[in-house]
Amino acid sequence: MTLSLEQELVLELSQFRNPKSERIKELVVQKLDWAEVLGHLVYNRTAGIAYHTLRKASVPFFNREFEFGLFLINEIQAQRTKSHRVYITKIAQAMNESGIPHAFLKGSILAHSVYPVGCRISSDIDILLRASDLTACGKVLKDLGFIQGFHDENTNEVIPATRREILNHRMNYGEVVPYRKTINEPGINLIEIDINFSLDWVAQGTEQAVDNFIQQAEGYEFEENLKISSLPKEYFLAHLCVHLFKEAAVLNWVDYQRDLGLYKFVDIYGFLTDPTIKVDWSKFTAIINENNIVKESYYALEYTRTFFPVLNENETFIAALNSIKPQDTEYLNQVVDPTNSSIVYEYNQDLLTRFFNMKRYNSLERVKSSVQ
Repeated sequence: MTLSLEQELVLELSQFRNPKSERIKELVVQKLDWAEVLGHLVYNRTAGIAYHTLRKASVPFFNREFEFGLFLINEIQAQRTKSHRVYITKIAQAMNESGIPHAFLKGSILAHSVYPVGCRISSDIDILLRASDLTACGKVLKDLGFIQGFHDENTNEVIPATRREILNHRMNYGEVVPYRKTINEPGINLIEIDINFSLDWVAQGTEQAVDNFIQQAEGYEFEENLKISSLPKEYFLAHLCVHLFKEAAVLNWVDYQRDLGLYKFVDIYGFLTDPTIKVDWSKFTAIINENNIVKESYYALEYTRTFFPVLNENETFIAALNSIKPQDTEYLNQVVDPTNSSIVYEYNQDLLTRFFNMKRYNSLERVKSSVQ
């Protein structure tokens, strides 16, 4: 695909670790469709990153409306991250005291470590848990004032889920109806906890992998006198990969138009380019092989380097990627129906073309059999 200047800028502004300053300066002085650029950045949760990247690249002032919009998003995200941290701390303390084995995941960790403040927000707090501990964890969260239910945006209240809704989510989607609590803090009006008890989109089949991951959880300094339970870096990266794949390669996420959120690829890019994180690729490879998540991991890493070609300069990473490449890679362009895994659809567009096509569901064609 040949990128338009607007599309190129969207990707360049997401590369916060090592921005191409001169190229960005060349792009921003063009007569661009700024609404298109801003729309992609906001929809993909990378607007806060874009503002940081512009400042890091020392880009001179160029468009008031565009820059002011990015500034406001970065500013409110910084406030939200600070507010979120308070509640993450409370939840972590309660979970530690409960003795329930668990691991905090994704944004609740990354926003406070890999990213500069204001660049990454988390819409919820993800916690990995064994299915056998769901009830005990639910009691802990309810004691903190959380309700298992759905958020009414208009009234800002949580509507309790019915027993049927709770069972349906668990059995048909491999998910727990989130625990939610409304608050009134800078940048945030709702705390949402998403309990992960599966690495897949189905309720059963990954119990052993979940157990393997949780057994490796360890405490990380989060606040003074508080350690938060999370995963070692190789396991954390593997989970980022699996979670990205779970949403990108499942039909209902395509229907939701939430399958290719750029921030999920930026998470992996930011993780891999963090100078304080040294991934043991031999260990990572052993983990994904042991837990049968090689295809998922290759998908996420291969497509992350498509968005961020700078990763091709990391010879160790490329060697590891080549070593885990599946023999059959047709699945890279396919999505599966979660209600019937034998029903598979295939894109007739490459990754970047479909990423910038918000109606990419129209480019799916059904195929006869799955290669998942």
